[in-house]
Amino acid sequence: MRHRRIAILAIPLLLGPAACVSEPAESADVLTIGVAQPLSGPVASAGQAVRHGAEIAAAEINAAGGVNGTKIKLQIEDGANDPATCVNVAQSLVNRSQVPVVMGGWGSSCTLAMQPVLERAQVPLLVETSSSDKVTDKGDSGGDWTFRISPTSSMEAAALRPVLKDMNIKRAFTLSVNNDFGLGAAQHYGEDLTDLGAKVVGGAKFDQTEQSFAGVVTQAIASGADTWIVTSDAAQIALLLKEAKGQGAKARIITTGGSNSPTQVLQLAGKAAAEGSFATMFFPVFDPSKAAAPDQAKKFIKSWREKRYDEGEITEGVRGYQGIKVIAEAMRSAEDPKDPKAIRDALAKVNVPGAIYGDISFQNWNNLVNQAIPPVYLVRTNKSEIELVGTGNPPY
Repeated sequence: MRHRRIAILAIPLLLGPAACVSEPAESADVLTIGVAQPLSGPVASAGQAVRHGAEIAAAEINAAGGVNGTKIKLQIEDGANDPATCVNVAQSLVNRSQVPVVMGGWGSSCTLAMQPVLERAQVPLLVETSSSDKVTDKGDSGGDWTFRISPTSSMEAAALRPVLKDMNIKRAFTLSVNNDFGLGAAQHYGEDLTDLGAKVVGGAKFDQTEQSFAGVVTQAIASGADTWIVTSDAAQIALLLKEAKGQGAKARIITTGGSNSPTQVLQLAGKAAAEGSFATMFFPVFDPSKAAAPDQAKKFIKSWREKRYDEGEITEGVRGYQGIKVIAEAMRSAEDPKDPKAIRDALAKVNVPGAIYGDISFQNWNNLVNQAIPPVYLVRTNKSEIELVGTGNPPY
């Protein structure tokens, strides 16, 4: 009998990548929020940063009395930025943990994989990072159960049209990670630059795990493009910038997606390689007074630094922070903060100023539904400082 009991207790240790990494949730005296992030794999640092930001938000909310007097708890699971794993995570959150709402899943391909599971279960999803238009496109995966606070690739490109026009781009080349995030950005930036009179002279794509960029950089240089549009995470961007520097590239390099903190890229690539590179941002960490909720932005930055988290990851961490704040706001106004449908209905009516993403409410934009419409900043690394080049303000 003793041996049988030990075997039963050991079962949770064998759950694998999608295993719960925080305390199990849902009791009578807590409100549980599911969180799906890549805590392992090639983009784990970004997922861990979003997790840290979410935890800072939860601590602030609970210290202030919770949601209408009830504390919140985060049920955090690892999607590894792998679509198959993310499906398992979504199933675990709704079937085993029975959470009434989920925030996730960082990468667009993972978010798209989770959406059908959550929609069938009728559990709302708050998307904090993913940028593929498909996520909120009513002709694709968009619908009543998904709400996105981050801008899409098409919104990002549209917002920056006036800024890009002033840059007088003649010939562009796209370099993108081979997933929904990268391919979507290459498509939409290519379309907008073409509309502005530039010629897209080619493109290259690479795997999420790629570590050598000699070939794609050689290809980009050979294209004769004066501007490269680069879409990936900060680690790959840093490698690409170092390769470009080594090969003597002269093109202007613009990195997209807002998941490429210039501070982190500078740390990873070094001053020489990062100098002069451009990046899109959604959190004005360079000047928090520009945020729609400047006091909240400053408070988050202070908390992040007090915990001695990586300064370069702060633009990822604030996504998790803002996502949990929005969900908590919806729970406060929901008829029943433990009922998924009530939370969904409340999310549709949310209207809050954000530390990131501007004034947050869910609207329609072109073919997108339940979509926030944030400001987009284009910055440049100049002598190791982040310099604002221009801002694309809604409604673009």
